[in-house]
Amino acid sequence: MKTVVVLAYLVALAWAGTVPVSPFNTEVKTLPIDSLTKEKQYKVLELFEAINQVNKNAGYYKVGKEYDIKSNNEHYKNKEVVEKFFKLYEQGFLPRFSLFSIFDIKMKSEAKALYDLSYYAKDFDTFYKTAAWARVHLNEGYFAYSFYVALIQRVDTKDMVFPKSLLLWPKLYINTETFSKIYYSKMRGSPFESFEEYGIEQADNYYFYYTNYSDYHTYGHNEYKLAYLTEDISWNNFYTYYHTVAPFWEHGDKILSGLFKERRGEYYYYFYQQLMARYYLERLSNGLGEIPRFSWYQPFKYGYYPLLTSNFYPFAQRPNNYVMQTEKNLDDLRFVRNYEDNFLNFLEKGQFKAYNQEVDLYNSKSINFVGNYWQANPDLYEKVSPNHYHRSYEMAARRILGGAPYRYKDYIYVPTALNFYQTSLRDPAFYQIYNKILGFISSTRGTCSHILRILYTILALGQRVKISKLVTLFDIHPFNASNSVVFSVSELVAPKKSFMVLQPRLNKEPFTVKINVKSDVEEQATFKIFIGPKYDGKGFPIKVEDNWMNFVQLDWFNHKLMKGENLIERSSEDFFHFKEDSLSIDEIYKLLDKNQLPVDMNKNYDDMPKRLMLPRGTKSGFPLQFFIFVYPSIALSKEMESFKHSLLDDKPFGYPLDRPVSSFFVQPNMYFKDADVYHKGSEYPYSFEDVYHTNEVSKH
Repeated sequence: MKTVVVLAYLVALAWAGTVPVSPFNTEVKTLPIDSLTKEKQYKVLELFEAINQVNKNAGYYKVGKEYDIKSNNEHYKNKEVVEKFFKLYEQGFLPRFSLFSIFDIKMKSEAKALYDLSYYAKDFDTFYKTAAWARVHLNEGYFAYSFYVALIQRVDTKDMVFPKSLLLWPKLYINTETFSKIYYSKMRGSPFESFEEYGIEQADNYYFYYTNYSDYHTYGHNEYKLAYLTEDISWNNFYTYYHTVAPFWEHGDKILSGLFKERRGEYYYYFYQQLMARYYLERLSNGLGEIPRFSWYQPFKYGYYPLLTSNFYPFAQRPNNYVMQTEKNLDDLRFVRNYEDNFLNFLEKGQFKAYNQEVDLYNSKSINFVGNYWQANPDLYEKVSPNHYHRSYEMAARRILGGAPYRYKDYIYVPTALNFYQTSLRDPAFYQIYNKILGFISSTRGTCSHILRILYTILALGQRVKISKLVTLFDIHPFNASNSVVFSVSELVAPKKSFMVLQPRLNKEPFTVKINVKSDVEEQATFKIFIGPKYDGKGFPIKVEDNWMNFVQLDWFNHKLMKGENLIERSSEDFFHFKEDSLSIDEIYKLLDKNQLPVDMNKNYDDMPKRLMLPRGTKSGFPLQFFIFVYPSIALSKEMESFKHSLLDDKPFGYPLDRPVSSFFVQPNMYFKDADVYHKGSEYPYSFEDVYHTNEVSKH
């Protein structure tokens, strides 16, 4: 009888009482919490449990059934939001078990109305009661989305942690084949018969399911080589976090207490630039070259056949050479073309005159406006009537390339990968859409004119700047997919079985960067470390003036320099922009019992996981280059101190690579260092060596 080696290993651990629910978070950094925070945290986590069901034995159920929002409207800072919500609610909301998408205009309006109730609740008690009411009475997607965003935006919940999106909606992260196995196990029940040859095994209250990534059948072209990144659950979860921190539908003065309003458009550009740069490195590592470009006037070359499903409909499939010019798409096609042409017309004039605004597009500060233009957020229209005709370029582009059939009724639609933040990064069309948007934005960025006080020299003699060996690998990571199944009433009360999905994911070994700096003065300095490609998609070396937009920022730190030479060593484990993979709800509960919470999920929840820091290497070494930059430290402005976990100063995001550079860009306080990334083990997870079948029967 065949068996899967990795399943046997995990089962053996399970029988030993050490189920590796999250083996890569064995040493989690924690922070102590008081009893009040602990009580609030328990309430928050309970609302997220078994999200597809209402547990009548849970603490929130009685609260939600008895609470009357209308009779308590004095407990909301803005009473108008109560009236607006019930005006929409009484007309009918999205039915239960229907799939919610924030990119649907009607659903967005209804979710926004629910969010406003939560946002304007005067205190945590009212906020909790509102959430409990929504949990009991509304569609689970509406509740989870609005509650999730409100937790991030409210001041009195800033110390809370919340489960990652993939634990709430596992269906959006794992393919249909895996869930067929899960459903079979749940329906069959005990005694459970293991099918090791199909990657299914049981141990105690844990069911384990091995899964891999989509192949040629899903993509129909070489894009399948990137599936280990584009389908990575943490890569997609990272993108979902971005949206919840800065939702496109909200006014800037209500996001993060309004402190980011003047940099919202800049952040939009920076986030997508970093995302695309990281994706581009992975393309080069796999020999796929440049990110393809497309035209709205020609068929779209890259098809996508997602093996994902909702409760009612499978996801739509887009064929290769997809013809966009159909009657269904005519209105959206006309809009996106005009939107692009209008921008180019304003760019040619150097002035944007619309929406009661006049903006100099060649002023470095115009990036905030330009970012708002392409996101089409409410800040773009703040100087015109609230009833102004608003449309979103992003939403129209997603509808066109999603490839779904025409919808004939509200709430009844065939979902596409581009309908959801949780699944967008799986579709090759996503990267081509945002590569197009970044191209428009970059055309407004003038050549770098940063004036630097050059007091430091980065020494590069011999091994004075040294990077330890860079190694990537694939290893098994589990995650809890229990929210994808329906539990009986007794199972909701008693400890439930856990359905664990096992998948090989890209990881990296820790490395260090040593920098030798000679300083003319004794003072605090700020360091940044970037990585970028050494060669382009055709194998030619890239000049920095053609490559500035392809660098990913890895680290950002302050260091006190002494006059003369200084040796600084940084470990990848301490890099500023990265965190460990988030914990499951069960693991958070275990920490709560000890009056602790995980630091990464509390302060750095929207950072990228450490294991995705480097592009996959090759056996001979994938060439890239490090860019190291040092400049005098500037204290973060007082009003921005609450962002000290995300920012060290008020310089432009990505500085000094935030705009095009010239051939005279490199200065003594900058240094480029070549490095190679090596890969250990199987080159692709499809031939993952640790899950080869054997003919031995597993013994427990």
